[in-house]
Amino acid sequence: MKTKKHRGSFMLRFMVFGFSVAVGLLAFWLLGYIVRDIDRVQGPNYNQMLDEGLPKKLQDERQLLAAQLVNLNQQIASTERRRKLTTQTTRDSQQTINQLLELKRNADENATSLSEGQQSALTDSLQLFLANQSQTQTLNAELSDLNDQLDDIQEKQRANGDAITRESRPIADEYDALAEQHQWKLAAYKLALLIPLLLICGWLFVRQAGGTYAMLVYALSGAVAARVLLVMHDHFPAIYFKYILILLSLAIATGVLIRLLRLIARPSRDWLLRQYREAYAHFFCPICDYPIQRGPLKFAVWTRRSLKKRTPVSFDSDAAAVDQPYTCPCCETTLFHACEKCGGVRHSLLPACEKCGAGTVVEQEVEA
Repeated sequence: MKTKKHRGSFMLRFMVFGFSVAVGLLAFWLLGYIVRDIDRVQGPNYNQMLDEGLPKKLQDERQLLAAQLVNLNQQIASTERRRKLTTQTTRDSQQTINQLLELKRNADENATSLSEGQQSALTDSLQLFLANQSQTQTLNAELSDLNDQLDDIQEKQRANGDAITRESRPIADEYDALAEQHQWKLAAYKLALLIPLLLICGWLFVRQAGGTYAMLVYALSGAVAARVLLVMHDHFPAIYFKYILILLSLAIATGVLIRLLRLIARPSRDWLLRQYREAYAHFFCPICDYPIQRGPLKFAVWTRRSLKKRTPVSFDSDAAAVDQPYTCPCCETTLFHACEKCGGVRHSLLPACEKCGAGTVVEQEVEA
């Protein structure tokens, strides 16, 4: 006798589904931490390879030019600040001289002369103006010389950079090759961990499909499969990942299709009972899908689409009490027969008699 499978209450099923999702997410999260820990494995260091591979002369020249460039920029900034300050002082002196000259012009017009203090201030302002003008010219010449030196340093720096680029090209190629090898190594480490887990989950998926712990297996399998796909996406080149994903999807789709075809050719007892139960409930032959025209539906006509729209058929209870065996006129399958225990008419393809509960079943297999 087959053990009955209890579905449980809605709340219980909801909790099972929720905790299954939680287990899947937590497993995916845990595998993510493990994968990130594997990423901590040190790979090639490009700066270290440059320090070891570039000629010492070029590196020293680059550092010296960089230091000279910083020093020149500081000198230019300092000279520029002094020039601005001197220019501002010259401008202020010129305004003072203009004011004193205006006073002198007014004094000449009025036949008077400037005071001794004003005359001294005019003389001092003229001397300061001339000194500032001279200093400004000196600073401009110094700034021009510094800019020439800056251009020369920058030109040497460009030449040094071109030489370093030529010398570092083989080092960069070597680094790219080592980095690619490192990525493949990390992928191998991760897949060495994940592939066995994926195989175990696949084995459990086949063994526990529809079983008591099916939801747990589905959650873990989904988490491991998703993590494997992410690892392949991160480390495999796009052209390889594209073909791997397509081939994997093709293999899964082919496996599911083969399982479905086998299920149609050699259906399991549970699958047959589900098919028979649904067909009887909709008044169709479970074998050939021909309408079951018996009792009050003897002269009715319907399809699966029109069945839900039909008005319930009224019938006489006395006439309905007279129930007769019934055979499908299309495929010759016995759909209703007399129960061996109580003598009442029962469903031939279902496991129990609805009147006495007898479990004797006349097994009928569908021919492929």
